[in-house]
Amino acid sequence: MENRFLTNYTEQPFLERVRKNLRACDSFCFSVSFIKKAGLSLLIKDLEAALARGCQGRLITSTYQNFTDIESLRTFHRLMNDYPQFSCHLDYESFHDEQYSTLGFHTKGYIFTFPAHCEIIIGSSNLTRYALLRNVEWDLLLQESMESPIYLQTMTEFESLWAQTHALDQELIQRYQEQLHYAIERWDMDYDRAKTAIKPNYMQRAALKELNRYRAMGIHRAMIISSAGSGKTFLAAFDALNFNPKRLLYIVHESSILKKSLETVQTVFGPDVYCGLYTGEAKEGDADFLFATNILMARDLALFPKDAFDYIVIDECHHAVADSYKKIISHFEPEFLLGLTATPERMDNQDVLELFDQNVPFELRLRDAIINDLIVPFHYYGIRDQMVDYGLPKNQERKMLAQIADEEHCAFIIGEIEKHRPSGKLKALVFCRNITHARMMAEALGSHYHTAYLTGKNTVGERIRAYDDLQSESADLELLCSVDILNEGVDIPGVNMVIFLRPTESSTVFIQQLGRGLRKFPHKPYVTVLDFIGNSYKRSVQIAFALGSLAQNLVLEKRLMMSLVKDNFSALKLQEYGVKIQIDDLSKEEIIEHLENENFNSLSYLKQDYLNFKRFIGAEFYPRHMDYLNNDSAPDLQRFMSIKIGGKKTSCYYNFLLGIEEDHLPIFTESQVRFLQYVSSFLPLVRPHEFLIIAHLRKKPATKEELIMMLQESVQGFSQEQADHALEFMEKNQALGREGVLYTLNTLLDEQFLDYLDDLLEYGLVKYEADYGVSTDFLLWHSYRMDQVQLKLLNNPGYTMKGTYIYGKTVVIFASLKKDASVEERLNYQDKYLAPDLFQWESENNISRNDLQGLLESEHALIFIRKVSSENGVVMPFTYVGKGKLTNPRKQEKIDSVTRKLGTTYIFDVPMDNELPDYLQYDFGLQH
Repeated sequence: MENRFLTNYTEQPFLERVRKNLRACDSFCFSVSFIKKAGLSLLIKDLEAALARGCQGRLITSTYQNFTDIESLRTFHRLMNDYPQFSCHLDYESFHDEQYSTLGFHTKGYIFTFPAHCEIIIGSSNLTRYALLRNVEWDLLLQESMESPIYLQTMTEFESLWAQTHALDQELIQRYQEQLHYAIERWDMDYDRAKTAIKPNYMQRAALKELNRYRAMGIHRAMIISSAGSGKTFLAAFDALNFNPKRLLYIVHESSILKKSLETVQTVFGPDVYCGLYTGEAKEGDADFLFATNILMARDLALFPKDAFDYIVIDECHHAVADSYKKIISHFEPEFLLGLTATPERMDNQDVLELFDQNVPFELRLRDAIINDLIVPFHYYGIRDQMVDYGLPKNQERKMLAQIADEEHCAFIIGEIEKHRPSGKLKALVFCRNITHARMMAEALGSHYHTAYLTGKNTVGERIRAYDDLQSESADLELLCSVDILNEGVDIPGVNMVIFLRPTESSTVFIQQLGRGLRKFPHKPYVTVLDFIGNSYKRSVQIAFALGSLAQNLVLEKRLMMSLVKDNFSALKLQEYGVKIQIDDLSKEEIIEHLENENFNSLSYLKQDYLNFKRFIGAEFYPRHMDYLNNDSAPDLQRFMSIKIGGKKTSCYYNFLLGIEEDHLPIFTESQVRFLQYVSSFLPLVRPHEFLIIAHLRKKPATKEELIMMLQESVQGFSQEQADHALEFMEKNQALGREGVLYTLNTLLDEQFLDYLDDLLEYGLVKYEADYGVSTDFLLWHSYRMDQVQLKLLNNPGYTMKGTYIYGKTVVIFASLKKDASVEERLNYQDKYLAPDLFQWESENNISRNDLQGLLESEHALIFIRKVSSENGVVMPFTYVGKGKLTNPRKQEKIDSVTRKLGTTYIFDVPMDNELPDYLQYDFGLQH
């Protein structure tokens, strides 16, 4: 009998021995804790060949550490269907007795039987690509007779494990897939094995874990959203390293950054991998990793087989709905497709998220990037510019441009640049109004600085030279004037000053252009931002909204925005991270005055917000619901659903689009519009039930039992009471009808309507999942309407008072801080925070004995607070501040403000479970 020591480096490696045995054995029994598709692919042909010739097979694997992937389990399930003599068992939390309670399933054993003997291989090798090809692994091979005590003891242990584990089926795979989806951590031995001293930063480590987790669930494409400068190209390189592709394709829309992307990937992989360019000048088509522009690759697709690349990266993937990208994505069949973007907005009225199957494993926004030191902070100076009349009509634009380029005005600009000039060479990007303006400013400022200007007409070579000269310490260029080509995808990390020389019309564009200066660079502690604010305050208040979007979670109503501007946005709490915001006093006064007087919920204002957003994403037709997700500065879609047009509340996005006379809208019947209003009334969702029911019934009618089963499978923390309530609630509101025992939707479901409805349903469900994840509770510091709270609590309290509901031992309190009331009213009002963890609440006047008893006997109270009841005719939401306990009741006589009669109220102190965070202390008046 033969015994051997096997490694990946012995004369016969472990993998070859297993393949050899599969080609000749009568049966095999594997017990392997960790299996990945990439490792299984090295054996699958031999495994299938063995089964095809009649070989018996059994395999046990596990969900230990969430490592085994879904694709491998699906492969084993397919083999079970194709070959009756093959079975697979899964350790899914199988071992809970004393013998196994402290252990994880960690076996690596391979047993083969032959006509006259058996062979046992036991050691350290799992079925992963690294274990089978690269790792230092030790395995011992023993050949024994079928009567050998070692063989019999090994099989006894295998049979014991087999009896205690679960037979693999679709339900078990689905359960594990859901577990992977909600797992916070996954141990992954193939994770972050960099060959270089460069290590992933905070964002990259978090995103890499999520990408690994998604792939383990069998997902083949995903998109990462991360702010400018946070290291998306390095992230792609690290993830490719984890994936270990044979061939990689990297697509970039801008030739000027193609070489930079190549250098980044080469840095991570080292010299062993051949990285090559595919451009007009160089076509290194045989490279292991190929870097190409979308235009050239789309043109030459016929030269590449569909399976030419097993890993593809689409950089700045919000462009990916362009025809060239769609051709590339539809042509190739990679094992994994990764999209990278900072702004995942659609182009041409199509959804970029669809191209990545709506998979967004990780999202990092500007505030988090600053806090985690992934980008440099900014010093923003809002400077009053009194020399230019930005309010001139369009037909007098020449006059305005002449004012901007005037010698005295240029002297003013130069003075401000010098006042805030960073140390060392000046490297400034200047954003101008149009091409003429960019040329005029480059010429006008050229007497004091070395300047240049760029437009879309410049060649790639000219752009690259300008970028390099601006950053180079030895080159002269100091100011680079541009209109829009610097909005995205351009890497000029050396920039130390950004200058805005036009009124801010879009908070989205402001944030995007600001991002051009935030990349890290040696000896660059921060970037200076000079914003020359003119007299066009109707749109310049977008600066306030843009900076306000850096807040954690504020309802940006007027009074708060005015306070933020007045206090130079100190409530953002970003000063400790190096951010400085300073607006001159005159500009503050005028912006605050405009905030005070402007109705931001007026049709004209919201229409302008809508048109700015539509123009920004380049949509030919109307933006759809999904466009309003995943964008730092997208308008709040709820505002479009809340205003009145022609005396009637819109109640849905479609009515808003009709009201502003948007072109190319689908035509719906009155019944269909009423149905859209009903569906939209649930937004933003506080439970997914209604949307899931509608999504199910839009395909075909279903029985109550089928709908309940669907909800049971789809809803985290499913309860029968919630499911019954949703169906009863929808039937009561005539959204559902019945045909015998089958539920149907009460509206006409034609193709146009279904397309629109699907987009609305997807928006609601995706936003719900993003907001709640696995939680079924109210979210701290989250905004809610009163009807949403009542819906989540099943709308059946035992007692009700004005603004107060009692559900058994739980009191639900809706309180207003009366910031919109007169000073006299506010002084007399008792609902207020006394300390960050102590709220004071006053009951309704002359409450009944039963209501008082319910308050006194309650175990806890859920507190919802708002500062103002309405703003410009729109009812404001409440903020959920958590649970508290009603204590220290005090009886008080009080004159009713309506009847002017003397009555009785009770004041309670409510110690809260959660202390108000700093930004809400500011918002609610505890900090000044």
